[in-house]
Amino acid sequence: MPSFTARAEYDRLTHVRAHRPGLELWPGALEPETNLFDAPVPPAQAAREHERMTDALERAGVEVHLLADDLAAAGALEDLVAEYVDLPDGHDAASATAAFDARETLELVLSQATLTEANDRTSVELREPISNTLFQSDTVVVGDEGPVLCEMGESIRQDELPIVRRAWEGLGAEFTHEMTRPLEGGEFLPADEFALMGVSAEIDGAEEVIRTTYDAGREFLDAGAVDFDEVGLVRAPLAADRRHREQHGIGSRVLHLLGWCNLAAEGLAVTDTTLAKEATVDVFERTVDGYAFDRSISTLDYLRDRGYDIVEMGPKERWAANFLTVDDGTIVPMHRTDEDGEYDPALNGTIERLKERGVTVLPDGEGIPEGVLTRGAGGINCMTVPLERR
Repeated sequence: MPSFTARAEYDRLTHVRAHRPGLELWPGALEPETNLFDAPVPPAQAAREHERMTDALERAGVEVHLLADDLAAAGALEDLVAEYVDLPDGHDAASATAAFDARETLELVLSQATLTEANDRTSVELREPISNTLFQSDTVVVGDEGPVLCEMGESIRQDELPIVRRAWEGLGAEFTHEMTRPLEGGEFLPADEFALMGVSAEIDGAEEVIRTTYDAGREFLDAGAVDFDEVGLVRAPLAADRRHREQHGIGSRVLHLLGWCNLAAEGLAVTDTTLAKEATVDVFERTVDGYAFDRSISTLDYLRDRGYDIVEMGPKERWAANFLTVDDGTIVPMHRTDEDGEYDPALNGTIERLKERGVTVLPDGEGIPEGVLTRGAGGINCMTVPLERR
């Protein structure tokens, strides 16, 4: 049984959860923007690429838990079908799905399918499918004290939470806190003695929320959800990111903290130094009465003060920091490909610089291709959530 804790991003990843995407992706393939995607995400291609991703993690020694399998083991799928799937009178949901495997049943649930009969014909409608379930990191934060159930600021993502809750509780996990303000798990970066939590931007004195609010960060601290010596609330460097997007023609990196800052090893961070220099971190120290504000400093200076060397992200590599660290000095990243679909060192400067620093890159010193999966606006770190690091 996993411990459901993670004290440092570079600790060995022993158990991880992912969700193999399926039918629920169709709205994101046809109407990406309203589903929070950057571009169409074809479901069959995404599923194949996702399997390649989980295969790479298993070869790296990580036990991969698929969401559908965990829900099946918890005995939750039948109830979910009853709640999320609408069948005409006289149709029994359990009988209708008896021949389905766990993944097929979950696809039906996430599609929120409605079956109708008229004129001796049957139709199936997908009612607001829960299309972002692919991004498992967003709904739960896992820290040194255990998992925290997040609150999703985007209404399209609210329906993920009851499903995710069943999967965690079905494994025996207990949430140390359940957020009431918008906070997503892709903002959280633990580092043994300290942790960072990404929050909203502040522009001209006004808060600009991307996914996580500053008040949510304070709620996270005040709830005693973690027990690190220090926790820094990192203001998203939105203005600098906008300038970077305009200059280099790539999408935003600051949706979450893990989009522009990550740890490949103890003492080795990957970040865009321009963003890190402009991102203010409010540092809170743990006291006997909880966390108290101590100081404000740039994220870049904070990391350096903490003894971290910095590997600079390539300016055109959008997902270079969103790798998954599977052990101290070992990562599984996603790489850019050339016109022939092959790895090109010239397009993946971050990976090359990490290898020069002694970091092991899996698989094959390259990682896995970005493919269509990243069109959903997230990389491999966004698509996984640790069940245990030790």
